[in-house]
Amino acid sequence: MYNAMGLGAVLKSIVDTALSKKSARQKIQYTEMRESYIGLLGALHQAAVEPSDKNSKNFALWQTRVQLFGSEEVAAAVQEIIDTNDGPREKRNEVYNKMLSSMRRDLENHAA
Repeated sequence: MYNAMGLGAVLKSIVDTALSKKSARQKIQYTEMRESYIGLLGALHQAAVEPSDKNSKNFALWQTRVQLFGSEEVAAAVQEIIDTNDGPREKRNEVYNKMLSSMRRDLENHAA
């Protein structure tokens, strides 16, 4: 009987550890995603307000972080932002709103 109780405690400990590690990974992933999205929005603003090579490179860095930590949907929307840069303002605004909606959905889906 004591062996069964000991085995149960060991199994519970293993499960608790696995769940704790999974939760920690999810929290890190959410934090990286959130920081990437906020950083990208800041870099996008800076590039729009003060166009320069430096700001373009900073935006590209944040775009890469979004590709690493964000969803494919958000990464595609960011690329659309770039592709519509010289196009009609209405299309750019539409793509921008699509990007924001995708970011919001990602953050809601990954919130702890």
